[in-house]
Amino acid sequence: MKVDKKALQESVTDTILGAAFNFPLSWLTIAVLLAFTTNALTITVVQLIVLTIAAIIRRYYTRLYFKNKEGENNGVE
Repeated sequence: MKVDKKALQESVTDTILGAAFNFPLSWLTIAVLLAFTTNALTITVVQLIVLTIAAIIRRYYTRLYFKNKEGENNGVE
């Protein structure tokens, strides 16, 4: 099996960024929500929404970064 090194680098970078970004975001979300409710379902649903939005935004900008990087390497803007 041939490994696409660029795709692997992008995947690893995005995963590391996700962990670094989501850990404090999760903590903050839970800390705020616990001030208002202890309902596990409510906390879970809000956490899911917040992390999904954050992941879409993070993934979008990560993809743009690597797309621009590929363009620079190919002499294309």
